[in-house]
Amino acid sequence: MSWSASVLSSVSSDTEPTVVITFDSAKYIFNVGENTTRAFLQSRRNWKKTRGVFLTSVGTQRASGLPGLLMTFADSGLNSLNIAGPAGLLHFMAAMRKYTFRENLSVNPIEINTSRLPDESPDDIPIYKDDNISVFALPVSAEIQSLEASGSATLSHSETSVASRRSGKRKRSPSPAAPPLQEVISHPDFDPTTLVGNMAQEWLRHIVRTMFPGSAAKPVVSSAKVEHVSQPSGFNRPLPSLPARNIRATLAYAVVGPRVRGKFDVKRADALGLNAGPLRARVARGETVTVVGKDGVERNVGPSDVVGASENPGVVLILDTPSTAHIPSLVKGFESGVFSKYWGKGPEKKDHALRVVFHLCGNDVFEHERYKAFMERFEDDVHHIVASRDHVPDPITFTSAAFNQLRLNHLDSNIFPVPKYSLEAKKALDTTYLPSNTDSMRAHTVVDIRPPRPPLRDSEAEANDLFHPAVLSGEPPTLSDAARTQFSEARARVDEATVPDVIGKDVTVVTLGTGSAIPSKYRNVSGTLLCIPGAGYILLDAGEGTWGQLSRNYGAGVWDVLRGLKCIFISHIHGDHHIGLAKILAMRQQLDPPPEEPLYLISNRMVFLYLRDYNALEELGFSEDALAHVVPILSDEIHWRNKGRGGWNYGDQDQKGSKLAAGALCKALGLQKINTVDVEHRARCHGLIVKHLDGWSVVFSGDTVPTQKLVQAGAGATLLIHEATMANDQVEMARAKMHSTFGQAIDIGKSMNAQNILLTHFSARYPKMPPSVSERQAGDPVVAFAFDHANIKIGDMWKMGAYARAIEQSFIDIADIEGEESEVIDAAHVDIS
Repeated sequence: MSWSASVLSSVSSDTEPTVVITFDSAKYIFNVGENTTRAFLQSRRNWKKTRGVFLTSVGTQRASGLPGLLMTFADSGLNSLNIAGPAGLLHFMAAMRKYTFRENLSVNPIEINTSRLPDESPDDIPIYKDDNISVFALPVSAEIQSLEASGSATLSHSETSVASRRSGKRKRSPSPAAPPLQEVISHPDFDPTTLVGNMAQEWLRHIVRTMFPGSAAKPVVSSAKVEHVSQPSGFNRPLPSLPARNIRATLAYAVVGPRVRGKFDVKRADALGLNAGPLRARVARGETVTVVGKDGVERNVGPSDVVGASENPGVVLILDTPSTAHIPSLVKGFESGVFSKYWGKGPEKKDHALRVVFHLCGNDVFEHERYKAFMERFEDDVHHIVASRDHVPDPITFTSAAFNQLRLNHLDSNIFPVPKYSLEAKKALDTTYLPSNTDSMRAHTVVDIRPPRPPLRDSEAEANDLFHPAVLSGEPPTLSDAARTQFSEARARVDEATVPDVIGKDVTVVTLGTGSAIPSKYRNVSGTLLCIPGAGYILLDAGEGTWGQLSRNYGAGVWDVLRGLKCIFISHIHGDHHIGLAKILAMRQQLDPPPEEPLYLISNRMVFLYLRDYNALEELGFSEDALAHVVPILSDEIHWRNKGRGGWNYGDQDQKGSKLAAGALCKALGLQKINTVDVEHRARCHGLIVKHLDGWSVVFSGDTVPTQKLVQAGAGATLLIHEATMANDQVEMARAKMHSTFGQAIDIGKSMNAQNILLTHFSARYPKMPPSVSERQAGDPVVAFAFDHANIKIGDMWKMGAYARAIEQSFIDIADIEGEESEVIDAAHVDIS
């Protein structure tokens, strides 16, 4: 039985470490940070036969790719999945309830208690076991004393209180029997926030079962609106408060493979008189039989007489140490218990074969003397693969898109900048005081566990990477004759054109994600950045991976962009429009010094419900003591007709403060006004109208069918950014899915008398170049297609039409270079929107 451990993604500008354990019959995924789904697509590997996902922590760093991956799994035919993680896993999953759900998928959450005492739930019991692997978990917590001594990290007040309580003896008193959950939730005044303890946990499990009931035999892919089968009472209320715990605890995992039986010794069996037949078969099954040998002597023959020694099982360790404060707990966990057998050198016989240790190291951890000493205690033949941001290079992850961008950079270097990357780590990996088999973690590294082989790079992935060989060559990308002609003619058209004078011409639109529903190799999901010179930035939607797209576009300057980000607008609750939001808000908490001005977030109540539930796990900016505050603005409260929406009179602080906050936002960005308009989609959705004091305006459609509401609200727009999900020959499908075709989006722009129309949110049916539209006629607005990582000034929007044929030819060239490829999934039948 052969199996391996491979690195799907490492720590980089747009990914976090993901390790995949692969058998012929199954896969097991460890950590699913942002862009895990897209990393699978880029690698041309697939997720088929995945049985389990194992998280070392719950939060944006290790788990923010989970919702998109779950829905992609379900739409690809997977019908059951185990998900293991530390305390908070159930809360993390339940927080997604309004946008992550599939009838055909059954999910079994396995939440491990990370605050247990040594005498509770011993770690020698696997948290997961099947015919391939046994998985053991070791809680690793941040210790207060270490934090205070090192000064390398800090605990919040709540964490300090929790740790202090844990330092004393735990006392338990019997509590009265609680009524069944169904009885509790059937009460007309049921409020989930009043639940505590086991009842709260059971409620969270009930929510997860509602999200993933596994009731459908196969994926239901239709044009109809997807609804929850049955939403229980309290489903739309906030989640129960998290119990007191050290929320910074992580899990270390030991993955133990199967013990392979020794080989049957046929010659020895013949010599003992155990001939081929039923008796030999019984011995092979482990029984002892009586035979008469060639010498006429009757003897008992058992497996030990004819079967060689069994092979010790291979072991993989995955260790997540986010801060130096976690090192003492990690070391202590290896000093006793089941994990101690994998540590230490000596002549004693082992019952396992530790092959590789994956080290996921936070800031300063890898260089800490105690961590180096910890690594040195492993056997000399163990391989160590280290993911430490300072010690790992930052190559391009999505090389297909970057290679196309590299080619287009020679068409227009301003509109198509080369994504930022680094092939050298900030710090060299000094192995002087480290095990000799230590190397930095790189994507597509494969370690064969059985039969054992040293780490190797995946040759197929290397061959599919066209970007890095091109930049290392130092030569411009090779263009076909047709592409050279198209590039030359396009540049000539631009050079000879009369440049139109447009108000707001220096406002820049950065198209971070231009696909819909799911990411592809060439297009990420929704995200558009609006840069107002001298004022700041507005982000329109934030699909999964938006932070990574920002990082690749701006490099080290991304922190300045994050500091200058004044507003984020989330159009609706569908995952492809906001799954990346939590990551951006979490990264904003890391700004040092913290931003002086707040971030204004415009969205509907369902989005704020999700974010506040999530904020209990990881600070996003909604707590009073947050370092970087978020100010909510309800979409309904800044409606362009100024009437709001009936039936939503909560009278809470969000509602009362929205208009005042919108006024402060306008002042910060130099706007005349910022308003929403309700559009028509499968979920409640808004568009956005931004009007500047200088006279220019930008209208963003959100997801919608053609609607006159948008025309009226956005009349005379300088730029309309409109979704164009479907081609013109798919009007019925577009209507059924509540989206627009290319032609419909253009007609809306014409009707509102927009000067420029930027089409985006293309279906996965068009992963490269969308179908062409009719030639522009005199008096028509400028029409442009959006491409990931394009940086387009409004005054240069017209250039995109001049470049269209050259861009299309570049994609044709790339298809010829890459050759025919088989898609991992049928993208046309996967929908997380």
